[in-house]
Amino acid sequence: MRIKITACLLLAMTLAAGGCGTAEPPAGDPSGRGGSLTILRAADIDGWDPDKAIQLATFQTLPQVMEGLVRPSPDGASIQPGLAEKWTLDAKAKTITFTLRKGLTFSDGTPLTSKDAAFSVGLWRKGLSMGTLYGAITGTATPDDRTLVIKMKKASTFTLAWLGNGSSIVVPKDFGGKSRADFFTKPVGAGPFVVSSYQPGQRLVLERNPRYHDPARPYLDRLVYDVVADPNQQLLRYQSRQADAIEAVPLDLAAQIPEEERVLVHPSATIHGIFVNATKAPGDDIHFRRAVSLAIDRARYAQAVFGGLAAPATGGLPPRVQGSVGCGCTYETGIDKAKAELAKSSYRPGTKVELVVDATTPFSTRAGETAAAQLRAIGIDVDLQKLEVQVLVDRQAKGAYHLSLGEVGSVSPTVGDIFGLIVATGGLYSGLPMKTIEDAFDRLEVARTDEERGAAVRVAETWIHDNLPYIPTAFPDRLFAVSPKVKGLKVTPFLSYPADLLQAG
Repeated sequence: MRIKITACLLLAMTLAAGGCGTAEPPAGDPSGRGGSLTILRAADIDGWDPDKAIQLATFQTLPQVMEGLVRPSPDGASIQPGLAEKWTLDAKAKTITFTLRKGLTFSDGTPLTSKDAAFSVGLWRKGLSMGTLYGAITGTATPDDRTLVIKMKKASTFTLAWLGNGSSIVVPKDFGGKSRADFFTKPVGAGPFVVSSYQPGQRLVLERNPRYHDPARPYLDRLVYDVVADPNQQLLRYQSRQADAIEAVPLDLAAQIPEEERVLVHPSATIHGIFVNATKAPGDDIHFRRAVSLAIDRARYAQAVFGGLAAPATGGLPPRVQGSVGCGCTYETGIDKAKAELAKSSYRPGTKVELVVDATTPFSTRAGETAAAQLRAIGIDVDLQKLEVQVLVDRQAKGAYHLSLGEVGSVSPTVGDIFGLIVATGGLYSGLPMKTIEDAFDRLEVARTDEERGAAVRVAETWIHDNLPYIPTAFPDRLFAVSPKVKGLKVTPFLSYPADLLQAG
């Protein structure tokens, strides 16, 4: 699960019940394999332990070294084989049976069997941060070395989709005889790359795994991730060709990237919005929350904050993932209506309302200033506070704020991971009761048709619209800068990409 800081916290169905196809190679001749690429990212991974996964970079990177049973398709619309070559979902028996590929080994040459996969499932289930999202799993069976049976208390189609999230990785049983901490200091996996060197907060160097199950992949010999927090420094390095790509270019800098070098995810599976503390006044008053929602002119906000590279939010759940449908609700805008709602609330003119934002980027401070101006226009006395990230996180976790700006996004092909995030965080720390969302998630989890999925999601969307635990404002795009040297980049709506398909042209 992840909440991306733009001024808040930093935190993630019948998808091919039988076997899926294989990953498609990029255009060009993969026999011309070799070379290296350097990619810039603003934030480092959280480490190699999947239960500590918060940063998006972690979900992108872990499976490159420790592959999972399945992986998202390059377009993010479904899941494809990973270490498992096929699988069958038996709704009656409440099982998913995976068949592992023949001859799998970890990068150190140790055979990989179903017992390793079963051990890994146990780790996912016990996870403190994301274990609830594997809650349907009750246990496993390993009839032979290539067969893994995941047993569930309900016929959860969500579980199958969620396994493509990037943190459902397979590791050696009992960590290969090491402690958990020692193992994740220098992990061994069965992904397309191995860790050559890692300087936390600075640089990660990956090299081709010669024991990967597909001898043709990865196409690169070497992949380097450099952590550069300053977007202007990123641009300088990229423009001077000291780097080949930037994972996430701030949208206000888009004009500085040549159009032919832009890879735009439009829109991404991300929600930008105003998070509300509903445990204390004035956020505990629905009329106040409605007034805030009505005050935000979403079209003007998207233009001012994102330079137009965002769609005004039409719902409370992210677009472009399986099961995401609207509720037919309208997030209206209007100063007069907002003032009327504010007058019905317990808010009194002159009462300071804190809006906390991340102070580290021009984008987040501009977003805070734009939101504050629109709220002040209806009579809310906004105290805009620009905070350092850790201070902001602490304030959010302790409920020591009124409003904050933030983003949440899916990290898997299913909208269900956002359901789980909302439930696990008490409505993104609003403090409102989550029973309606929990019930909707239960329905979504076992839905087997688009109609069933849509019905469950509409219940949640309607509740979010009517109760406003958070106020969705925009569905932002995401921009990658990609030099002509980079071939084969395919970015999913939830911003992962199969690095094993990259080529250095």
